[in-house]
Parts: sequence; structure tokens; C-alpha cells
Amino acid sequence: MSTIEFKNAFYIKLGRGGKYEPDSIKTGKLRLGWSQQTIEDINAGNWKLIERQLRNELQDKPPGVATRDLNGLKIIAGSNPGDIWISFHEAKLWWTRLIDGPVKQDSMSKFRKTQPWSDKAVNGRLLVLNDLPGKISQLQGFRGTVCRVQHADLLKRTLNGILSPLATDIKKHRSDLAQSLAKAIKELHWKDFETLVDLVFRNAGLIRVSVLGQHAKAYDLELREPLTEERYVVQVKSQAKLADLLATADNFSADDYRLVYFVVHSPAADLKEAPDIPDHVEIIRPQRLAELALDAGLVKWLEDKVS
Repeated sequence: MSTIEFKNAFYIKLGRGGKYEPDSIKTGKLRLGWSQQTIEDINAGNWKLIERQLRNELQDKPPGVATRDLNGLKIIAGSNPGDIWISFHEAKLWWTRLIDGPVKQDSMSKFRKTQPWSDKAVNGRLLVLNDLPGKISQLQGFRGTVCRVQHADLLKRTLNGILSPLATDIKKHRSDLAQSLAKAIKELHWKDFETLVDLVFRNAGLIRVSVLGQHAKAYDLELREPLTEERYVVQVKSQAKLADLLATADNFSADDYRLVYFVVHSPAADLKEAPDIPDHVEIIRPQRLAELALDAGLVKWLEDKVS
């Protein structure tokens, strides 16, 4: 897995209202405006002429706007493959590098050719906008067309999928806490274990349509997703082996239920690994249940139960 290295990083808004975003990303271009400037003047670096043109075009704007536009165009024209360019499209961050060559023009706009755009870090993580550090995601609010990324080290970590020391420390503490919660889960009385499962699924937004404690044949909970109306069933077992899981799966068709959750307190050896099971069945072992309980804010509940 190669590491992304760069000296300079720039953000570009691909057209007013993002109008150039789809084509730029699809065809490997860095599309730009500056419709009144010629590619001959841009590629020749006739910056004094271009500055006069911009100040005339933007004379009703504050003086800094023309300067910002001129500097942005200079950056685009002078950028090389060692730089990283980022933009935002479909609620994701996309990044690329320019290919050496001049500014060109087609029927849509002026452009520079780029390497293929990517919406993933080098470790394969999708660069979803809401998962990005705020210092990076806030660039989408930039009012101009081009700006330098001020937090280049943070962008480099993001693109390389590297956590900050603080995030690494938090992740370790979460992992340690989840391990403790998994031990606590194994200490629960059977009825408390069943209640915990119910609390976890309700926290996930699923509505219980069965009565907790009044078991129907082959399942303990029946759930419904309120938006899609999809149905789920949950089988809660204190001890179970693969044959028990397969018997449960046979009772519930994938045509009728979105998923069958098989939650087991003490799995047998043939359930401790991920066996070849039907696609509509998901096993939740104590460690996974502990992670879900942590996300659901049930740490204090578990602490009280084992105190």
C-alpha cells in the first residue's frame, strides 16, 4: 500500500454550484471558469493583462476578489503532479493530481487533465464528508474557486488513513472498554442478557413488535424498521452451536425477513469463527454485543448489573 506524499495541497470548487463536478470526476479533468481569459494568455503567463481584465470584470466587487481570482488562476496554471487537489462531490471528498500540460479548452470549459479522481483513502476507507475532520470539511464553504489547504498534514493523514495520536489513544481506550464490557456481558443473568439485547436493538431505531419475555416459537424478538417497514427477528441463546443457528435460519425465509440476528451468550467452538451461514443471518457474539452496547450508551447499565 503506497503512501500519498505531497508538498502542496489545494482545494478547488468545480464550477458555480458544482456544475463541473460530475464531468470533472468522470473524465479526469480539473475544470475551471475564467471565461473571459484566453488559454493563450493563461499558458503564456500574461498575468498583468489578465489582472487588468479581472479588475475590469470585477470592478463592482471588493478589490481583494480580483486578486484572489488572479492568484487562483496562477496556482492552477503552475501546479504540477507533485501537488494534491481536492474537491467535494456527492457528500464525499475527492482527490487527484494534475498531469503535466497546458490549460486546454473544449465546448464546456477550460480545463487541465488530471489523474483519475479518487474518493477513497489509500487503505480503502471511503472519504465521506461527515466522517472528515472539521478543518478539512469546512473547505466546502470557501467562497472563492481555489485556495491552499492550510492543514496539509491533517489532509495527508486523512488520505493515508492514519489516525492522529489522540484518535489512536481514544480507539485503544474504546477497545479496552469493549473488552471489559464483553466480560461483563458473560456475567449477566439470562434475563438481564435478554434485556440488554432488547435495549441495543431499540437504540438502533428498530421497533419491537413482540412482547419481551413471551417467547414465540423459534425467536425471542420481532422487530420492524419504521421507515422501510422491513422486518427482523432476533434469537437470543445462552449457549448455542452451529446446528442451532442453522435450525433458526430454516424457520425464517429471507423473503419475509430482512435479517435474522442470532445473539449468543456462550458460543460453541463451531460458532466462535465465522462459519458458512445463510446471507440473511448475522451472528452477534459477546464481543460484538459489547461494541454495540458501548455505542448505545449502555456502559452504566452494564456497570450496575455487575457491581
